[in-house]
Amino acid sequence: MRILLRRQSGQQFYHETLDFSRCYLKRFRGKTQRAIVGRLPLTILLLLFWCAAQPRLYLTPAAQQIKQQVWNSQSLVHDYFMKGTKYQTPILRFAGPNPGPAVLILAGTHGNEPAGFEAAYRLIQQLANMELKAGEIFIVPEVNRLADSLNERRVSVPKGIPIEKGNLNRCYPGHPDGLPMERLAYQITQFIEAHHIGLLLDLHESPKFHLEYRDDKGNYHGLGQTLIYTPNEAATYLAMITADEMNETITDQLKRFSLVEQPIAGSAAWCAGTQFGIPAFTVETCKQLSLEERVDYQLRIVKIMLRESGIIE
Repeated sequence: MRILLRRQSGQQFYHETLDFSRCYLKRFRGKTQRAIVGRLPLTILLLLFWCAAQPRLYLTPAAQQIKQQVWNSQSLVHDYFMKGTKYQTPILRFAGPNPGPAVLILAGTHGNEPAGFEAAYRLIQQLANMELKAGEIFIVPEVNRLADSLNERRVSVPKGIPIEKGNLNRCYPGHPDGLPMERLAYQITQFIEAHHIGLLLDLHESPKFHLEYRDDKGNYHGLGQTLIYTPNEAATYLAMITADEMNETITDQLKRFSLVEQPIAGSAAWCAGTQFGIPAFTVETCKQLSLEERVDYQLRIVKIMLRESGIIE
Protein backbone atom coordinates (compact mmCIF):
# COMPACT_ATOMS: atom_id res chain seq x y z
CA MET A 1 0.00 0.00 0.00
CA ARG A 2 1.35 3.44 -0.86
CA ILE A 3 0.62 6.90 0.44
CA LEU A 4 1.47 9.93 -1.67
CA LEU A 5 2.43 13.10 0.18
CA ARG A 6 3.53 16.52 -0.94
CA ARG A 7 5.18 18.75 1.62
CA GLN A 8 7.28 21.92 1.89
CA SER A 9 10.58 22.08 3.76
CA GLY A 10 11.92 25.61 3.81
CA GLN A 11 12.06 26.66 0.20
CA GLN A 12 12.34 23.10 -1.05
CA PHE A 13 9.38 20.99 -2.15
CA TYR A 14 9.54 17.25 -1.73
CA HIS A 15 7.39 14.47 -3.08
CA GLU A 16 7.37 11.26 -1.06
CA THR A 17 6.13 7.85 -2.00
CA LEU A 18 5.77 5.73 1.10
CA ASP A 19 5.25 2.00 1.28
CA PHE A 20 5.82 -0.66 3.89
CA SER A 21 9.32 -1.59 2.76
CA ARG A 22 11.02 1.62 1.67
CA CYS A 23 10.61 5.34 1.15
CA TYR A 24 11.87 7.28 -1.85
CA LEU A 25 12.57 10.97 -1.45
CA LYS A 26 12.86 12.94 -4.64
CA ARG A 27 14.02 16.54 -4.57
CA PHE A 28 12.69 18.40 -7.54
CA ARG A 29 14.91 21.49 -7.15
CA GLY A 30 18.27 20.15 -8.19
CA LYS A 31 19.33 17.00 -9.88
CA THR A 32 20.05 14.81 -6.90
CA GLN A 33 17.88 11.89 -5.99
CA ARG A 34 18.42 9.66 -3.01
CA ALA A 35 16.66 6.60 -1.77
CA ILE A 36 16.00 6.33 1.92
CA VAL A 37 15.54 2.83 3.17
CA GLY A 38 14.57 1.60 6.61
CA ARG A 39 11.87 4.15 7.50
CA LEU A 40 9.27 1.52 8.25
CA PRO A 41 8.18 3.03 11.62
CA LEU A 42 7.38 6.38 9.99
CA THR A 43 5.47 4.62 7.24
CA ILE A 44 3.33 2.73 9.71
CA LEU A 45 2.70 5.88 11.72
CA LEU A 46 1.57 7.79 8.65
CA LEU A 47 -0.63 4.87 7.62
CA LEU A 48 -2.28 4.86 11.03
CA PHE A 49 -2.93 8.61 10.78
CA TRP A 50 -4.41 8.11 7.34
CA CYS A 51 -6.69 5.32 8.53
CA ALA A 52 -7.83 7.35 11.54
CA ALA A 53 -8.79 10.22 9.25
CA GLN A 54 -11.13 8.10 7.15
CA PRO A 55 -14.90 8.41 7.85
CA ARG A 56 -16.33 5.70 10.08
CA LEU A 57 -18.82 3.44 8.36
CA TYR A 58 -21.41 2.81 11.05
CA LEU A 59 -24.53 2.61 8.85
CA THR A 60 -25.51 -0.06 6.36
CA PRO A 61 -25.28 1.10 2.73
CA ALA A 62 -29.08 1.37 2.56
CA ALA A 63 -29.29 3.56 5.65
CA GLN A 64 -26.33 5.66 4.50
CA GLN A 65 -28.06 6.34 1.21
CA ILE A 66 -31.26 7.41 2.95
CA LYS A 67 -29.28 9.63 5.29
CA GLN A 68 -27.62 11.39 2.37
CA GLN A 69 -31.02 12.06 0.83
CA VAL A 70 -32.78 13.45 3.92
CA TRP A 71 -30.13 14.79 6.32
CA ASN A 72 -30.28 18.30 4.89
CA SER A 73 -33.66 18.13 3.20
CA GLN A 74 -35.40 21.49 3.48
CA SER A 75 -38.78 19.84 3.13
CA LEU A 76 -38.22 17.27 5.90
CA VAL A 77 -35.89 18.87 8.43
CA HIS A 78 -38.03 20.65 11.00
CA ASP A 79 -35.26 21.83 13.33
CA TYR A 80 -32.10 20.69 15.08
CA PHE A 81 -31.12 19.63 18.55
CA MET A 82 -27.81 21.04 19.83
CA LYS A 83 -27.61 23.40 16.88
CA GLY A 84 -24.19 24.85 16.16
CA THR A 85 -22.30 22.20 18.14
CA LYS A 86 -20.61 18.95 17.16
CA TYR A 87 -23.67 17.19 18.59
CA GLN A 88 -26.08 18.92 16.17
CA THR A 89 -28.63 16.47 14.81
CA PRO A 90 -31.74 17.01 12.66
CA ILE A 91 -35.37 16.52 13.63
CA LEU A 92 -37.39 15.27 10.65
CA ARG A 93 -41.12 15.94 10.43
CA PHE A 94 -43.95 14.22 8.61
CA ALA A 95 -47.45 15.70 8.83
CA GLY A 96 -50.88 14.43 7.87
CA PRO A 97 -53.72 16.45 6.34
CA ASN A 98 -55.83 16.36 9.49
CA PRO A 99 -55.23 17.26 13.14
CA GLY A 100 -54.11 14.40 15.33
CA PRO A 101 -51.57 13.31 17.90
CA ALA A 102 -47.89 14.19 17.67
CA VAL A 103 -45.33 11.39 18.00
CA LEU A 104 -41.63 11.70 18.76
CA ILE A 105 -39.38 8.80 17.74
CA LEU A 106 -35.80 8.80 19.04
CA ALA A 107 -33.12 6.47 17.67
CA GLY A 108 -29.41 6.28 18.26
CA THR A 109 -29.57 7.24 21.93
CA HIS A 110 -26.83 4.63 22.41
CA GLY A 111 -24.39 4.36 19.54
CA ASN A 112 -23.69 0.67 20.09
CA GLU A 113 -27.35 -0.22 19.46
CA PRO A 114 -27.57 0.12 15.67
CA ALA A 115 -30.96 -1.48 14.98
CA GLY A 116 -32.65 1.66 16.26
CA PHE A 117 -31.12 4.11 13.81
CA GLU A 118 -31.24 1.56 10.99
CA ALA A 119 -34.99 1.17 11.61
CA ALA A 120 -35.44 4.93 11.86
CA TYR A 121 -33.88 5.55 8.45
CA ARG A 122 -36.02 2.88 6.83
CA LEU A 123 -39.11 4.33 8.48
CA ILE A 124 -38.18 7.75 7.13
CA GLN A 125 -37.96 6.33 3.62
CA GLN A 126 -41.33 4.62 3.98
CA LEU A 127 -43.06 7.68 5.40
CA ALA A 128 -41.68 9.82 2.57
CA ASN A 129 -43.63 7.63 0.15
CA MET A 130 -46.95 7.53 1.96
CA GLU A 131 -49.56 9.93 3.31
CA LEU A 132 -50.40 10.06 6.97
CA LYS A 133 -54.02 9.91 8.02
CA ALA A 134 -53.64 12.60 10.66
CA GLY A 135 -51.26 14.13 13.16
CA GLU A 136 -47.52 14.47 12.82
CA ILE A 137 -44.42 12.36 13.38
CA PHE A 138 -41.06 13.75 14.46
CA ILE A 139 -38.09 11.42 13.96
CA VAL A 140 -34.55 11.95 15.22
CA PRO A 141 -32.64 9.10 13.56
CA GLU A 142 -29.31 9.83 15.27
CA VAL A 143 -30.18 11.66 18.45
CA ASN A 144 -26.70 11.07 19.87
CA ARG A 145 -24.87 11.35 16.59
CA LEU A 146 -21.34 11.48 18.04
CA ALA A 147 -21.83 8.25 20.01
CA ASP A 148 -23.50 6.68 16.97
CA SER A 149 -20.55 7.44 14.71
CA LEU A 150 -18.15 5.96 17.28
CA ASN A 151 -20.27 2.89 18.07
CA GLU A 152 -20.21 3.91 21.74
CA ARG A 153 -22.90 3.75 24.40
CA ARG A 154 -22.05 7.18 25.77
CA VAL A 155 -19.86 10.20 25.04
CA SER A 156 -16.80 11.04 27.09
CA VAL A 157 -16.99 13.38 30.09
CA PRO A 158 -14.29 15.38 31.90
CA LYS A 159 -12.11 13.56 34.39
CA GLY A 160 -13.77 13.20 37.76
CA ILE A 161 -17.30 13.43 36.35
CA PRO A 162 -19.50 10.30 36.62
CA ILE A 163 -19.42 8.51 33.27
CA GLU A 164 -23.22 8.28 33.18
CA LYS A 165 -23.24 12.05 32.60
CA GLY A 166 -22.20 11.03 29.10
CA ASN A 167 -25.12 8.60 28.80
CA LEU A 168 -28.03 10.49 27.24
CA ASN A 169 -30.54 8.01 28.61
CA ARG A 170 -29.58 8.85 32.20
CA CYS A 171 -29.68 12.63 31.82
CA TYR A 172 -33.41 13.46 31.51
CA PRO A 173 -35.07 15.86 32.09
CA GLY A 174 -31.70 17.52 31.51
CA HIS A 175 -30.26 20.91 32.34
CA PRO A 176 -29.89 23.96 30.06
CA ASP A 177 -26.38 24.71 31.35
CA GLY A 178 -25.15 21.17 31.99
CA LEU A 179 -22.79 18.88 30.16
CA PRO A 180 -23.59 18.15 26.48
CA MET A 181 -25.87 15.16 27.14
CA GLU A 182 -27.69 17.08 29.88
CA ARG A 183 -28.27 19.96 27.48
CA LEU A 184 -29.46 17.58 24.77
CA ALA A 185 -31.85 15.87 27.20
CA TYR A 186 -33.14 19.27 28.26
CA GLN A 187 -33.81 20.31 24.68
CA ILE A 188 -35.69 17.08 24.00
CA THR A 189 -37.76 17.54 27.15
CA GLN A 190 -38.62 21.09 26.12
CA PHE A 191 -39.51 19.85 22.63
CA ILE A 192 -41.94 17.29 24.08
CA GLU A 193 -43.69 20.03 25.99
CA ALA A 194 -43.67 22.67 23.25
CA HIS A 195 -44.99 20.34 20.53
CA HIS A 196 -47.55 18.60 22.75
CA ILE A 197 -46.06 15.18 22.05
CA GLY A 198 -48.64 12.49 22.77
CA LEU A 199 -46.48 9.40 22.24
CA LEU A 200 -42.75 8.86 22.62
CA LEU A 201 -40.78 5.88 21.29
CA ASP A 202 -37.09 5.47 22.10
CA LEU A 203 -35.49 2.63 20.09
CA HIS A 204 -32.88 0.55 21.92
CA GLU A 205 -31.19 -2.85 22.09
CA SER A 206 -30.02 -5.20 24.82
CA PRO A 207 -27.40 -7.98 24.77
CA LYS A 208 -29.63 -10.56 26.50
CA PHE A 209 -33.12 -11.85 25.96
CA HIS A 210 -35.50 -10.83 28.73
CA LEU A 211 -36.70 -14.43 29.17
CA GLU A 212 -33.21 -15.92 28.99
CA TYR A 213 -31.66 -15.09 32.33
CA ARG A 214 -32.92 -15.08 35.91
CA ASP A 215 -31.04 -14.46 39.14
CA ASP A 216 -31.28 -16.61 42.26
CA LYS A 217 -34.49 -14.83 43.26
CA GLY A 218 -36.18 -15.53 39.96
CA ASN A 219 -35.90 -11.96 38.69
CA TYR A 220 -35.41 -11.38 34.98
CA HIS A 221 -32.38 -9.28 34.07
CA GLY A 222 -32.14 -9.18 30.28
CA LEU A 223 -34.10 -6.47 28.48
CA GLY A 224 -33.97 -7.80 24.92
CA GLN A 225 -37.45 -8.16 23.38
CA THR A 226 -39.27 -5.87 25.83
CA LEU A 227 -41.49 -2.81 25.80
CA ILE A 228 -40.64 -0.73 28.84
CA TYR A 229 -43.13 1.94 29.86
CA THR A 230 -44.39 4.13 32.68
CA PRO A 231 -47.81 2.64 33.47
CA ASN A 232 -50.82 4.81 32.76
CA GLU A 233 -54.07 3.86 31.10
CA ALA A 234 -53.11 4.86 27.57
CA ALA A 235 -49.62 3.33 27.78
CA THR A 236 -50.83 0.05 29.25
CA TYR A 237 -53.47 -0.36 26.54
CA LEU A 238 -51.01 0.40 23.75
CA ALA A 239 -48.38 -1.91 25.25
CA MET A 240 -50.80 -4.84 25.47
CA ILE A 241 -52.14 -4.36 21.93
CA THR A 242 -48.61 -4.16 20.52
CA ALA A 243 -47.17 -7.12 22.42
CA ASP A 244 -50.14 -9.33 21.57
CA GLU A 245 -49.95 -8.54 17.86
CA MET A 246 -46.19 -9.01 17.73
CA ASN A 247 -46.24 -12.31 19.60
CA GLU A 248 -48.95 -13.80 17.39
CA THR A 249 -46.34 -14.31 14.67
CA ILE A 250 -43.31 -15.15 16.86
CA THR A 251 -43.08 -18.87 17.59
CA ASP A 252 -39.73 -18.86 19.43
CA GLN A 253 -40.46 -18.20 23.09
CA LEU A 254 -37.22 -16.28 23.68
CA LYS A 255 -38.00 -13.86 20.85
CA ARG A 256 -41.44 -12.94 22.16
CA PHE A 257 -41.97 -9.49 23.59
CA SER A 258 -42.61 -8.92 27.28
CA LEU A 259 -43.99 -5.84 29.01
CA VAL A 260 -41.83 -4.22 31.67
CA GLU A 261 -43.12 -1.38 33.80
CA GLN A 262 -41.11 1.58 35.10
CA PRO A 263 -38.29 2.71 32.79
CA ILE A 264 -35.05 3.51 34.55
CA ALA A 265 -34.88 6.97 36.13
CA GLY A 266 -33.22 9.50 33.87
CA SER A 267 -34.36 7.86 30.65
CA ALA A 268 -36.45 9.49 27.94
CA ALA A 269 -39.39 7.14 28.48
CA TRP A 270 -39.24 7.69 32.24
CA CYS A 271 -39.22 11.48 31.82
CA ALA A 272 -42.02 11.62 29.25
CA GLY A 273 -44.17 9.18 31.17
CA THR A 274 -43.76 10.70 34.62
CA GLN A 275 -43.43 14.39 33.75
CA PHE A 276 -46.03 14.60 30.99
CA GLY A 277 -48.19 11.54 31.65
CA ILE A 278 -48.07 10.33 28.04
CA PRO A 279 -47.51 6.83 26.63
CA ALA A 280 -43.72 6.58 26.44
CA PHE A 281 -41.76 3.46 25.56
CA THR A 282 -38.24 2.17 25.53
CA VAL A 283 -38.35 -0.41 22.74
CA GLU A 284 -35.69 -3.10 23.26
CA THR A 285 -34.70 -5.77 20.76
CA CYS A 286 -32.04 -8.39 21.50
CA LYS A 287 -28.62 -8.05 19.90
CA GLN A 288 -28.26 -11.84 19.70
CA LEU A 289 -30.59 -11.71 16.71
CA SER A 290 -29.47 -10.68 13.25
CA LEU A 291 -29.55 -6.99 12.47
CA GLU A 292 -32.25 -7.47 9.85
CA GLU A 293 -34.49 -9.30 12.29
CA ARG A 294 -34.03 -6.63 14.96
CA VAL A 295 -34.77 -3.85 12.49
CA ASP A 296 -37.89 -5.67 11.35
CA TYR A 297 -39.16 -6.04 14.92
CA GLN A 298 -38.56 -2.36 15.65
CA LEU A 299 -40.33 -1.23 12.50
CA ARG A 300 -43.31 -3.45 13.18
CA ILE A 301 -43.65 -2.16 16.75
CA VAL A 302 -43.48 1.46 15.64
CA LYS A 303 -46.06 0.91 12.90
CA ILE A 304 -48.49 -0.84 15.25
CA MET A 305 -48.33 2.06 17.67
CA LEU A 306 -48.71 4.64 14.89
CA ARG A 307 -51.70 2.75 13.53
CA GLU A 308 -53.31 2.44 16.96
CA SER A 309 -52.79 6.18 17.46
CA GLY A 310 -54.71 6.91 14.25
CA ILE A 311 -51.73 8.34 12.39
CA ILE A 312 -51.25 5.71 9.67
CA GLU A 313 -53.49 3.05 8.14
